[in-house]
Amino acid sequence: MMKTIGRHVRRMTLLSAVIALLSMDVVVPAANAAPGDAAVLKGTWVGTYSGYSNSGRKSGLEKIVISLVKGSTARGTWQSRSSATAKWSKPKPVNLSVYAQENDDSLPTDYISGADADGIYVGKLVTSKNRLVFSYSSPAKDLLVLTLDLKKK
Repeated sequence: MMKTIGRHVRRMTLLSAVIALLSMDVVVPAANAAPGDAAVLKGTWVGTYSGYSNSGRKSGLEKIVISLVKGSTARGTWQSRSSATAKWSKPKPVNLSVYAQENDDSLPTDYISGADADGIYVGKLVTSKNRLVFSYSSPAKDLLVLTLDLKKK
């Protein structure tokens, strides 16, 4: 009986946390937000990545080059290099979508999602700062979860 009560309490706590996250403006853009123009993404973005996989801490540099844009969608390549290597990885395809555009603290912000062959990108571009910040998740790569912080070159 105590196990059943404990499971019920854990489930209710998890459900409460999910509801709280979904109600936050940070997680879900305002209902009046409109799809954005992916043209702001065209170009080369370079910065850092850091996070964890099941095998430990990961960090290094990331480069995303967006070469094609149409409407709210963009296509390009990504490359990375770990902190221990000087050579960039082979370019691999990435597709992105600007799914909402609004003002965040009076600054224009584009909310972006996307994918590559191994994982999902979710983040935002603060246009006035030329800063692109993503969370990247890849169950296929040993449960890899990274934060990418990129600037336009």
